[in-house]
Amino acid sequence: MSQPAETPPSPFLDPAFPDDPYPAIDRLRSQEPVHWVPNFGFWFVTRHDDVKRLYNDPEYATPDRRVWENYVAPEEGSFMRWVSDNGLFSLPPAEHARVRKLVSASLTPRAVARMEDQVREVIDRFAQPLHGRRGVVDLHSEFTDPIPNTVISRITGVPPAGDDEDRFRQLAQDTIRGFFQFVDPSLQKKGEDAFVELSSWVREMAKERRDSPREDMISDLVQATNLDDQLQTEEIVMLVSGLISAGSETTSIGGLIALRTLFDHPDAITRLRADRSLLPNAINEILRFGFGGPGGLPRYAVRDFELRGTQIRKGQMLMLSFGGASRDPAIYEDPHVFDIERDPRELLVFGNGPHYCLGANLARQELRCMLDAVLDFLPEAARYREDLQEVEETAMFRRPVNLPVDFGD
Repeated sequence: MSQPAETPPSPFLDPAFPDDPYPAIDRLRSQEPVHWVPNFGFWFVTRHDDVKRLYNDPEYATPDRRVWENYVAPEEGSFMRWVSDNGLFSLPPAEHARVRKLVSASLTPRAVARMEDQVREVIDRFAQPLHGRRGVVDLHSEFTDPIPNTVISRITGVPPAGDDEDRFRQLAQDTIRGFFQFVDPSLQKKGEDAFVELSSWVREMAKERRDSPREDMISDLVQATNLDDQLQTEEIVMLVSGLISAGSETTSIGGLIALRTLFDHPDAITRLRADRSLLPNAINEILRFGFGGPGGLPRYAVRDFELRGTQIRKGQMLMLSFGGASRDPAIYEDPHVFDIERDPRELLVFGNGPHYCLGANLARQELRCMLDAVLDFLPEAARYREDLQEVEETAMFRRPVNLPVDFGD
């Protein structure tokens, strides 16, 4: 099947697109809701209803990457091959449901609430040195970056080898970056190597916890049973290693985006200072408004089908747009307005259906506690220094790597 001619050209071909993708996404949602992106080779799906449906429509699409027409299997017999063939996205529905059920006890809202003391203890460790600071402070390197990995280490019970938190954080972040779509092959290989090393720590902890359980997630997973069914060691290794890597990089950048969004809307900071009860809703609105841009989550067509008048071929990738769904005016009134008192219903940044993100509750809790701490140490006159912002170019994004904030003299 020949791909459709682009008229006008795909916005993904415009170097300025990542800087402010939303006007182009609005146009696509209205005029071309299923848009072929020639330089990446996927269909960009921008309407909320379509994104929600395709998250959980196994008759037409799957998260199993092995279905992709460009999939290259890892080496036979390697741990990465085992992960590819046995990961949550690869399991048949019944087996996937089994694993999710066994895992759910350690990640329910109630269970995450029990982790709040650990979360707050870690956040306080990094927040305390920022009280009374002056001058320009990089809140990413000193606050939003180290916290998520330290939190996930405490919660899971996997200590950094030799208490080397920097090495542990680097492994976790290299892992998730290597799993992003369209990364350089060298980054993919680096991510796979990091995942294998990270997994060796988890495997050792799982073996220890079978003999000597503790108050941590690995112990919970080791002991989880359902009608005499129990998670196997390699399943625990895969789950915990994945949670560590995903919960490190994504929440680190999430904290940065949350603070940047608030600095762009100082009236929201004023309202949060006056009423901290708005924090949980503010987190959801930040997730809706600030997350996504030109990115999304991939699905792969399991058959030929038609979507919005466009022919999709079996094996092709569909990129389900966060930015398109989260700012769809059919769902959200004035979608480009940031309002921390909005009801951001139908939020899809954590997915939908059986593959809804296992760490969503924990991520929300971390972001809420981080913002709560920031409101305590941030001077009212503090301002974001956009002139000192640094970015890293990736395949689809311009990723910020610092968050310079002037605390005043």
